[in-house]
Amino acid sequence: MTVILTGCLNSSRFSSFEPNADNRSVRSTAGLALASQSVANPNFYLVKPGDTLYSIAFRFGLDYQRLAQKNAIGVDYRIYEGQSLTLKESAEPSKTPAARPVTITKKGTVPDKPVITKNNSQTNGVTPVLKKSLETKQIAWVWPHKGKIVRTFIAKSSSNKGIDIGGQIGDSVLAATSGTVVYAGNGLPGYGNLIIIEHPNALLSAYAFAEQILVKEKDRVQVGQQIATMGKQGDQPSLHFEIRQNGKPVDPLGMLPRR
Repeated sequence: MTVILTGCLNSSRFSSFEPNADNRSVRSTAGLALASQSVANPNFYLVKPGDTLYSIAFRFGLDYQRLAQKNAIGVDYRIYEGQSLTLKESAEPSKTPAARPVTITKKGTVPDKPVITKNNSQTNGVTPVLKKSLETKQIAWVWPHKGKIVRTFIAKSSSNKGIDIGGQIGDSVLAATSGTVVYAGNGLPGYGNLIIIEHPNALLSAYAFAEQILVKEKDRVQVGQQIATMGKQGDQPSLHFEIRQNGKPVDPLGMLPRR
């Protein structure tokens, strides 16, 4: 899919949104003043339409919780278009539990119910395998695709931050474990159509170069649920799959069940 999901712009936790009319001119002036600072200084990032705190942290290899704390962003992870973020982490992550997603309306914030998709009840017959994460809590993981591994993870590599799995265009791409979709779009350079899912223990899983995205931000997905169809990298059909903890890439083969 080549269109960034715009319906998500109403979610304060997951995306940026336009300031209201009363503050637009003030924020626009401030944004212009900060734009040159953000461009000239790689330690700053200017929030663009469609960005989420998660996607920004993912792009720069940062822990989203510590990034939020460093920038005095609340637990709803609300960011604004034109906002300048310091691309640094706080010394310690916030211990405050994350708030439930809320929808921003013209009259204020109201609680939002979890979004259920038509695919949520489907697990494609995959049996999840419990494996310990980098922390003590057990999480059930499955392979996002059954194809052959064509590229493996290399620690400290700038390009091999995950694994590439071969297949056919249109093949089902599955959620490797249960979680909440925190990014669904194509705004991150080098990842094509990308889905990022948040899991316990500060874990994120990412599914890149999808042909079609079948979920949207805020969707709660189950392990083994189809979330996308396989696209291609260059001229080769494949899925690029990453797992990150505290913003840092980890080898997916250490998390996925042996096969």
